[in-house]
This record gives sequence, structure tokens and C-alpha cells, in this order.
Amino acid sequence: MAMRLLVLHGPNLNLLGMRDGSSGGRLEDLDAALHARAEALGQELTVVQSNHEGDLLDTLGAELEALDGIIINPAGLFGSYCLKEGLEAAGLPAIEVLLKPPARESVVGEACVLQIHGGPGFEPYLQALETFGSGVFTTEKPESKKLLGKKKGSPTSGAKVTPITVLKRAARKDGSSETAKSLARAVKTAGPTKTLGRKLAPVEDLRAARQAKTLGRGGKGLTPAADLLTRALVRQKISDRLSGRLSSAELAAWARSQYQAVQRGAPAEHGHRELLEESLQSLTLSNLPATRLSDEQLVDLLTRLDEG
Repeated sequence: MAMRLLVLHGPNLNLLGMRDGSSGGRLEDLDAALHARAEALGQELTVVQSNHEGDLLDTLGAELEALDGIIINPAGLFGSYCLKEGLEAAGLPAIEVLLKPPARESVVGEACVLQIHGGPGFEPYLQALETFGSGVFTTEKPESKKLLGKKKGSPTSGAKVTPITVLKRAARKDGSSETAKSLARAVKTAGPTKTLGRKLAPVEDLRAARQAKTLGRGGKGLTPAADLLTRALVRQKISDRLSGRLSSAELAAWARSQYQAVQRGAPAEHGHRELLEESLQSLTLSNLPATRLSDEQLVDLLTRLDEG
């Protein structure tokens, strides 16, 4: 089934490109570029522009049941706590795009898994589509949207997710676009995203621990599980990329397959599941323009895995 995305254009974007009359710079050109890229990626888009905050929120609420993700350009509403709360209540992965960096830190971006600010033309929007198309976000719907964020014991009640250090460092070093905040906010609710699979973690950690205890005791055929994800394995793949034995695309594809396997319940090294998941998320997106990791940042990640 095609991934269904909502694109929200904020105030004054209806005037995009009209003042200088430049070709290819108007809102209709942007929407055409979005639909063309979405079709190539097998995505379905609903695109809405409004100059009114309430209209954007009403659209979000009306479309919510049919969505897998959100791309939002709040424009001058980047300081809107109402939009922030709406995105948080939606509980879906959202990416904030701005055609140029805001004058102040974006409040709306705090509710997003990723921010892409600035770049040539419509590139922030197109990079957002590519990021969703990478498959890094899982977007299964909860049983009832009405219970979202209100169910007793839900992680949304005050839960905070630690940002991914590598992506934060990448954001500071990237000269063409700013990828900020935390990709890990995609897991702010356990219902629709299930990206960290927390309910499975204790079982798999115990399973991995039992496997580890059997090693080296001389039992017949006692070898590490072939599907056990370890820090050493991830470090080896990063080293292969740095030495040229793996391309960036190959590393990203491997990380994506491993991340999806972990979400389906594959075992991970005991005590390091969260670090491994965060690292795989970073590597999955490392081949995209907005979140590409330099060799220096890959070495940084190697160090984190070694120290973790």
C-alpha cells in the first residue's frame, strides 16, 4: 500500500514566487514537483495551503485517520505552540521544512522527527519525501486514534526521547541545510510509530543474554545467533564503508534491513538495544542529502558504539 502523506503549507506561501515572477518558483510549481516526486516514490499526497493556523489544524484533524506521515512548512507560524501540540497529538512522524532558516528556533520543529531548513529551490520538500521514502519510519495505526496520548501508561504522558547525537552534530556541520532536533522523536508515541519496539525489548534482551551465557562453555553447536545484532557488527559495517569496501548506498540499505528486522523482534546485544536502534536510524538516512554523514561523523559514531 502506498504511503499516505499530508503536506501543509503555511501563511503566505500562496504568494511564493509571485513578486519577482520567476519561472518555476510559484506554489503551483512546488505542488507539481511534490506530486511528481511522490508518484516516483509510490506515495500518495494530500496538499493544503492556508494563511490561517486554525485551518491547518482542522485539516490535520480531518485527514489524520488516513495518514502515515506529515510534511509541514509553518512559514511565519514557526513559533506556534498550537501547531506543535497538534502534531504531538497526531502521533505521526512529521518533518518540518522551511525554504530558508527561521529567525529564531522553530517551536513547531520540536514536535517533528526532522527539520530541513534552507537549500536550493524546493529541495527541502523533496528531501522530506525522500526521507519518508527511505522506509525508516514505521507507521502502523493504533486501534483507536481517540485514545492517542491519553491511554493509561502511554509513553506520550511526559515521556522524552533522547536525540540522536550523530544527527545533531551533522546539523551543526551541514552548510547547505540544517537537520535538527531528533529523528528519534518518531517514537514519541508507542501506537502509530512503534519505531523502537520497546514492548519487545525486555524479551529480546533476555533472549540475547541467554545466548551470550551459553558461549564458551564447550557445549555442542553453541555459537552466537546468526541474526543477533551487535555493536561489533555495526562497527564492522561502518569500517567497511570508511575503507571503501561498502558504498554509502549499500551501508544505508543494510542498516535499513537490520532496523526493520529489530522492529519485527530480531534479537539485539543485551543492554545496547537503544544505542543500536539509534545508530541504525542514523545510518539508514546517511545516504540522503539532508542527513548525509561525513567520514568524520561516521568515525564519531564508531566511537559511540565502542564506548556504549
